Amino acid sequence: MDLLARQWRELYAEDLRATPFQSSAWLTAWARQLPCTATPIVLTAVSPTGRTLAALALARHEDGIRPRTMPLSAPYVRPIGPHADDPTVARALAFHLLLVAEQDDTEVDMAAVGADSPLGHALHLVGADISWTRTTPARTPIQLPVRYDTLSPSVQREHARRRRTWTRLATDHTITYTRTRHLKNLMAAATLWAALQRGHGPLQDNVGAGDWQTVLEEVGAAKACIATLSVDHTVVAAQLCLTRGPHCYTLPLAADPAHRHLAPGHALLRHLVDDLAADGIPTLHLDPTTSRHHAGRGQYGAVRPHARTALTPTRSAAA
Repeated sequence: MDLLARQWRELYAEDLRATPFQSSAWLTAWARQLPCTATPIVLTAVSPTGRTLAALALARHEDGIRPRTMPLSAPYVRPIGPHADDPTVARALAFHLLLVAEQDDTEVDMAAVGADSPLGHALHLVGADISWTRTTPARTPIQLPVRYDTLSPSVQREHARRRRTWTRLATDHTITYTRTRHLKNLMAAATLWAALQRGHGPLQDNVGAGDWQTVLEEVGAAKACIATLSVDHTVVAAQLCLTRGPHCYTLPLAADPAHRHLAPGHALLRHLVDDLAADGIPTLHLDPTTSRHHAGRGQYGAVRPHARTALTPTRSAAA
């Protein structure tokens, strides 16, 4: 915990490719949410001179038949540090993970590591005899501002149709878009976002609205925001975003199923991309769920997704 709270900040600052999901605030907050059957672990690669080259935040869970070692937080997993993408460092981390699996009879689940990443390649190389389950969740980057006039005619027609739907709705109802700017507003919106998120699959096991408030309070309103779309003061869609420098990253969009016919997710995303562009943010990275449902078929002129393949051993890893 001391490393996450102190030295981690230096490693994060030295790694320009790290995302907000590797920040000290985000990981420390989730480490504090772990149940009593879990222990936070930081795996480090250290040079002969004692300098930390890269670090990977993990958690060991002992609530089942076999212990499980997995990422501390799963939305976007990678080591951080000045040499986090060095293949030699990645192989050292991968080899240690397989040693843990063999010596401690621990299930090592790295499902959120990209197979196209240095660590993903290293896991395949070091554990060549392991049968991996492969899936392809893609985080789609959208370049802002969106040039709707450059999209295909069919996509432009879809946007126009959805805009007409909301324009007609606005004649008899009050439509409101907001994005939090201050901590008090972020805390209130976190409760709404978590409530809408229920039923869409948990982002973290056994996590409720209070837990999300604790995490977002640690991250702060300068690095986290929630955009909402309301009809007659009732929130019908909410999007949690984390930022680092010129990049904004989303977590799964939450929408009210009762308003599905209005496509509130699309409507909120249109407001959000315009709002972020007005703030000078050039890139929005959509999470796999939002990418699949609201950014497919070039809906927002998205560049080619960064293909990321999950790595999950189907049996015990062998060193």
